[in-house]
Amino acid sequence: MKKILTVLSVLFFAMQAFSQQRQHKIVFDFTAADTASFATMMRHAKSIMDLTGNAQLEIVCHGPGLDLIVKGKTTVQKEIEELQKLNVIFAACEVTMKRRGIDKSQIVANAITVPAAILEISSKEQDGWSYVKEGH
Repeated sequence: MKKILTVLSVLFFAMQAFSQQRQHKIVFDFTAADTASFATMMRHAKSIMDLTGNAQLEIVCHGPGLDLIVKGKTTVQKEIEELQKLNVIFAACEVTMKRRGIDKSQIVANAITVPAAILEISSKEQDGWSYVKEGH
């Protein structure tokens, strides 16, 4: 019995070490314009980066969620900058930008633009990224 417990303990710790070494690739679909959702999104991204140390995250903002990365509308500018230092990518949907009359100069520094949010998310999924819906 003692040997079984020892083997199970070793396997448990080996699995934990392996899961921490895996590089997670996650694309977030962000569509909410309220400040509580902004804070939640930042908290989730920060937690993932703290826990993994090497995750690849892209936060695709479209529809009302574009406000997350619009200067003067975001309430989490500091948090965005901190996550960008960890290589988290913030992406603005050009379709939404055009529809809302938002110019690239109005988007937070170092954010990228993508032609269409849904196509960007689909591309990431086809490349093996996990999909997470944020901002309900």
